[in-house]
Amino acid sequence: MIWLLSILSVGCTKQAPSNIAEAGEALRAPAPQDFVFGPGDVLDLNVWRHDELDMTITVAPDGRISMPLIGEVVVTGLTYPELISTLEGSLSEYIVEPSVAVNIVSVSNQKVFILGEVQNPAVLQIANEMTILEALIRTGGIHQDARTDNVLLIRGDIADPELYLVDVDAIYAQGDMTQLVQLQKGDIVYVPAKTITNVERFFRRVQGIIAPFVGGSVVYRNAIQGDAQGSSAAQD
Repeated sequence: MIWLLSILSVGCTKQAPSNIAEAGEALRAPAPQDFVFGPGDVLDLNVWRHDELDMTITVAPDGRISMPLIGEVVVTGLTYPELISTLEGSLSEYIVEPSVAVNIVSVSNQKVFILGEVQNPAVLQIANEMTILEALIRTGGIHQDARTDNVLLIRGDIADPELYLVDVDAIYAQGDMTQLVQLQKGDIVYVPAKTITNVERFFRRVQGIIAPFVGGSVVYRNAIQGDAQGSSAAQD
């Protein structure tokens, strides 16, 4: 978590993230092949000419589904083509040239995290596409004491993240679409305060919010709720 402290601490420039407009690839919406399945996703599975194998199933918390004939299949981390290939490969031991169709009923693992000086810090689900502006609106908007010209976007592997600054002010005031980033699975958006009077206390607060997420804990939801409840009592 030292990288987060160094970025948000006043006067630090060594690890300062670049503006999102300088990284055009970060503005794109996730391509269909980028989607991977995860726990909670609901799927319709159809096997051609084998109606007895058709089913609607939810990916279990351990990332698996269970089908007749082939038993348990690990789904988490597979893309759509990989899932089709895995199912057809397993069924080929029992069926001649199986053809499997998968319809995604709903997804539950495409989460983004909106933190900091917003009305209701939250975990949001990306159903189709979501811009950073839409995400901020869905959390109730930004506090008046927020700094919106340097909103921090944390993307990718938390151990070695890609860091960007987004000028939300420019979207409103100038209609600058280069700042209207499309969010992707796992993105963390942090809206900082205009001033940080106590850096150490600020860091502890941010660390307490993000640490459970880094560890993959479901307690993260509770941490967000606690931060929202305590934001009026603890001013940075």
